[in-house]
Amino acid sequence: MQLMSKLMKGFGLVFLCLVWGGNWVAIKISLEGLPPLISAALRFLLATLVMFLYVKWKGLSLKVTRRESWLLPISAFLIYAVDYGLIFWGEQYLSAGVTSIFFSTFALFTAIFSNFVFKSETFDGYKYAGLLLGMSGILLVFYDQLVITRFSLMVILASIAVVVSAISAAAATVIVKKYLTHMNHVCLSFHQLWIGTFFLVLIAVITENPHKVQLSARVLMALVYMGILASAAAFVVYYKLLKEMSAVSLSFTIYIIPLVALSADYLFYGEVLHLRSVMGMTIIFAGIWLSQGRNIFAGKVRKSST
Repeated sequence: MQLMSKLMKGFGLVFLCLVWGGNWVAIKISLEGLPPLISAALRFLLATLVMFLYVKWKGLSLKVTRRESWLLPISAFLIYAVDYGLIFWGEQYLSAGVTSIFFSTFALFTAIFSNFVFKSETFDGYKYAGLLLGMSGILLVFYDQLVITRFSLMVILASIAVVVSAISAAAATVIVKKYLTHMNHVCLSFHQLWIGTFFLVLIAVITENPHKVQLSARVLMALVYMGILASAAAFVVYYKLLKEMSAVSLSFTIYIIPLVALSADYLFYGEVLHLRSVMGMTIIFAGIWLSQGRNIFAGKVRKSST
């Protein structure tokens, strides 16, 4: 039984790495015909519809408690409006692979929020050293991008936006881990989806011009991929794993995802990393091994301090 549980965790982690790795290129493709926030809004409108049909088919209850009714909007706003809004905007100026590398700071911020803000998970010396090492690799990749683009202002702003998106996603993840994982993972995903989508649609309507939309078969396929696989299915798997693993352990999948994204980026756009970025990636993975690599699949859930 224990072996089966570990295998299911491993399958779930592989699924997330592959699907979310390809998601970065799907975002880039969607931006070929859609403004960033409209693209994000359409992605999650589709995901919300799919999730709603699934919930109705299963006959799941969507009732929430009074506490959940105000925690869900907070986490949904952080994940969808802030996190994904900034990611879609930033990827206009960055390659898919490099955007995914910048977002891998998510693992660092998850650990910081877990330990220093919510005090929900322990933070030992090895973990601290490993995360600092990973962060230094991110800085090296950032420097490489600035040199390549001759310190372009939009690249600087886009890079900062993606890092801020990682901070927002980390805060939301720890909130969910500490206060909301008792919920059915499908219902949790659905409530976050529809609330977050509402925020995204509202912001997109206010800030973007719908006349710039140019749909094509390629763009539509990217939207379907993002909406069904990378959103509806992936978030259900993610929250299922979050019940059984620590938030810090699960966040380290974010370091595997860039490898998938870089491979997809090369296949679709011919993008190749420069030596400095390769060195940065190597440093990042060294940080993973040092801090979490040996027990990522064990992922024991620690009791929160509340």
